[in-house]
Amino acid sequence: MRITFVQFGDYAEAVHRFAKGGAETYYAQRYSVEFVGDLATKVEDVTVICVDAEPCDERLPNGVRGVGLRLKSAGMPALIRQVAATDPTHLILCTPLRSLLAWALRRRIRTLPVFADSFAPRGLLDPLRHRRLAAALNRRAVEFVGNHNVNASLSLRSIGVRPEKIVPWDWPCHVHPNDLPEKAGPGDPNRLRLISVGLVTEAKGVGDCIAALQLLRARGVPAELTIAGTGADLEALKARSYALGVGNAVTFAGRVPHDRVVPLMREHDAVVVASRHEYPEGLPMTIYEAYCSRTPLITSDHPMFRGKVNDGESALVFDAGDAAALAGKVQELMASPHLYQTLSRNGEAAWERIQCPVKWGDLIARWLSDSPEDRAWLSAHALGSGKYLVPSQMRR
Repeated sequence: MRITFVQFGDYAEAVHRFAKGGAETYYAQRYSVEFVGDLATKVEDVTVICVDAEPCDERLPNGVRGVGLRLKSAGMPALIRQVAATDPTHLILCTPLRSLLAWALRRRIRTLPVFADSFAPRGLLDPLRHRRLAAALNRRAVEFVGNHNVNASLSLRSIGVRPEKIVPWDWPCHVHPNDLPEKAGPGDPNRLRLISVGLVTEAKGVGDCIAALQLLRARGVPAELTIAGTGADLEALKARSYALGVGNAVTFAGRVPHDRVVPLMREHDAVVVASRHEYPEGLPMTIYEAYCSRTPLITSDHPMFRGKVNDGESALVFDAGDAAALAGKVQELMASPHLYQTLSRNGEAAWERIQCPVKWGDLIARWLSDSPEDRAWLSAHALGSGKYLVPSQMRR
């Protein structure tokens, strides 16, 4: 068995970092790196091709072959040639690259798509692209399609993928809300601290957070904002914070080691997840982590959050892209100690509701096994099984 993974990220860099005692940079990174490394001890060959990493090709200390290329500059033909050179018997496609999927199906390479993406149309050509992707995923040769959590799986169904194929998956739990006590209110009423964790881009709503901060301070609210992460718009957003007169109230913390994320959220008074609708969320781990920190959560109304965050119960929800609405939710939260305590207390139940029984490694291991028992188990956990409570059945 020769297994090739195609994904974003930088697998080789993570292996080397862990070997030197370095920390995770995102949720479940060590788990996924070690899972793939363990596969390399059991099969003929495992290759991980990262499509946004520095060009490299090396045999890593854990036995996995790590390949990096820049898909945007190298192009799809170069990626296909690289995949072909690994001569895979099994392809695990962690990003929706239809051309690569079509190539693999033509060559009868057994393929498992395992996504963490939503598929709402965002451009004029998206409906056509989605129809073509769904047609490829519905081919008989594709037995199952994974996507991160239920809402992202429903978005696959919405573009035409058959629900009996779609398996919602999740990462294993490393922290739990009951690890920390509830919070009674802000740590310092004279210093309101907000935090955003994740990619620093406009589509993730970071600019909206900065604009909301400017509105809050103009209203006399002593708010500060921490932005943890890196991204394409980092420098432009730094400049904007100063242009709006709030640069001294914004801390750009850069990339934070993963084991610091929940404690850092705990130190703040509210966690903001402001993703705009155009950002292709699955279900961001920052929502899980906010619940674990017991710090109240304020989110946009992104479609992938529907049913996972309930306004006034487990979070406060504002219209995506509306900085004034976000500022209003912050003021609503801070004006009511009861609401603050309610959101902190309800974090545990909300966290429980968003868990999926299928973990990323389980999905891959059972698909690789391909035994009748494992195929039946995957079918029993597919979206079409009726096992999952979908947002229309949840209280909003």
